Amino acid sequence: MVIVPSIDVRARRLADGSSATVSARARELVAAGARELHLVDLDGAEIGIFTNVAVLADAARASGVPCRLAGGMSRVEDAHDAMERGFAGVLFSSAVLGDDDLLREIGRLGDGAIVEIEAKDGFLAPRGGDANLVAIATGRGVLASARAALVAGVRALYVIDLGGEGQLSGPPLALIDAIRAVVGPRVALHAGGGVRELADVRALAARGVASVVIGRAFREGLFSVAEAQQAALT
Repeated sequence: MVIVPSIDVRARRLADGSSATVSARARELVAAGARELHLVDLDGAEIGIFTNVAVLADAARASGVPCRLAGGMSRVEDAHDAMERGFAGVLFSSAVLGDDDLLREIGRLGDGAIVEIEAKDGFLAPRGGDANLVAIATGRGVLASARAALVAGVRALYVIDLGGEGQLSGPPLALIDAIRAVVGPRVALHAGGGVRELADVRALAARGVASVVIGRAFREGLFSVAEAQQAALT
């Protein structure tokens, strides 16, 4: 399982208020042992315009490791643009689960296209993406949506429980188990949100999760990248 530190950016600056540049933070995390990074355009998620793509692409190149772009993406054209800029992968908002034709297009993008399962109480709660798609997808059952992604040929899902995001309440292990039972081994599962201790990392690794995105726990120094990587092996 790959440990993927997260960097959140708003208005071309680090969202945590740090004076460091985005590229400097990326290099810092790589120096600490990160082998991949999760770069989030918060403006993209909140207003639907990826205003931070250029600075995030600069950070991705500066890091020297594979980087994913996230932030409410719902257009295949934006995914192509991101990959042309050097991103190794992109995360699509769960809003895309409201359009089966779009899901099939995303499936044809291959392993670098990851569809988010943004869950709240067992139902989808997209935080970004095309407003019409958000309206259609909101409230759909999480497991039915995961099955639709499988049928459409989507190869990877990113599972996050919005009820615990940013609260260090633990990863959504029961949700991951339920989705795995639906999609089987053909779909890679990635996890994000809630990781608070190394035991959480071990629990995800034991479930065969492909990667886990960690943000707050690293920012607060609860454990290091190296410690998390070691935990993923035990």
